[in-house]
Amino acid sequence: MGTLSLIAQLAAAALMAGIALRDAKQFRIPNAAVLAMLALYLVAQGALLFPDWSGDLFAGVLLFGLGLVMWLLRALGAGDAKLMFPLGLSLGISGLMPFAVLLMLVSILLYAAILTSQMLKAERGLGGWFSRMKTDGRVPYGVPLALASVPVLIAQALWIS
Repeated sequence: MGTLSLIAQLAAAALMAGIALRDAKQFRIPNAAVLAMLALYLVAQGALLFPDWSGDLFAGVLLFGLGLVMWLLRALGAGDAKLMFPLGLSLGISGLMPFAVLLMLVSILLYAAILTSQMLKAERGLGGWFSRMKTDGRVPYGVPLALASVPVLIAQALWIS
């Protein structure tokens, strides 16, 4: 049972990386990816008989609530907000703090990269990508979500096994 959970947790980390790539290119997180994250949570924790389902549910509702507020304030896209629920479930209550710290650090670095690229008037490559975020006023927040959650998901998967 632990092996199935490990595989599903690692698959969730890989899916988050794929979500980040797609969001970076298309500014879009498909509903199918959100549902796949939910399914992987159900497999990963179901194989272990949901040892901390209440903590997982708390984390999912908390992140979704924050995502919903940010979406209402137009600070986040709808796909990002929807992704927050299964991501919170997958991280669980134990993964919230490391995720929050990493998300804060990644967000600060992203903001600094956007500002720096704008000052350098970068037009091509990664600098151009950051610069376009500033001029368009759009940030693919699935990228920071993935950069912050993937290490936590992998650490939790290795902890379980």
